[in-house]
Amino acid sequence: MKASIQQLQDGKAKEVLTDFTNVYFDKGFGVMNKTEIETLFYYVLRKHDLLTGKCFDDSLKLQIPEAKARKLIYESQVKYENRNQEDMDCYVRKAVGECLTHASLVRNNKEVRFAIEDKYLRVALNAKLRANNYFADTSFNKDIISLDEASFIKMVTLLVPNFQKDQVLEKLTAVELADEIKEQEAKDIVVSFIKELIIQGSLEALKQVGALMVAAI
Repeated sequence: MKASIQQLQDGKAKEVLTDFTNVYFDKGFGVMNKTEIETLFYYVLRKHDLLTGKCFDDSLKLQIPEAKARKLIYESQVKYENRNQEDMDCYVRKAVGECLTHASLVRNNKEVRFAIEDKYLRVALNAKLRANNYFADTSFNKDIISLDEASFIKMVTLLVPNFQKDQVLEKLTAVELADEIKEQEAKDIVVSFIKELIIQGSLEALKQVGALMVAAI
């Protein structure tokens, strides 16, 4: 991190210092505590692309625990982004669209799951869903958003930019087809196994298969 700062061109270094000191001196010299200074400094570094906003990457660059990096990422956005409602709506649409076009979608029964590492975006998305009477389940993992399939499709319709909607819905269709293929392959394996037993005339093995099938019902 220190090397990245030292290699900044004079003009860029001045921008970083100006952004930091403008806030620091507006608060009053010596008023901000250590945590507030770290949060501000993190925000300025990220604003100028010296940090990525990814927990693990930033924790390595700053040599801090990932939990602290996660906290800095969230609190710096809450404190310094200063988005009005219109800006927030635009941010959520852009960020959710970008996230879902790159995310790996997972289906679990009738639920669709995808990961959002950024807590700020996750909180903003949940607020938008609640405002439209939809609710996401994050009890499985705080970084994982779980929605029933109908709610997921409605979310895409409401929040994903038009030019990305088809791509996201195609990914969902691909996941559904993959699940159907896996299910059919599993059935085919069982059928082939039973046929082989019949050919070999293994009555005892057939009885065991039947017992297992009954137990599974």
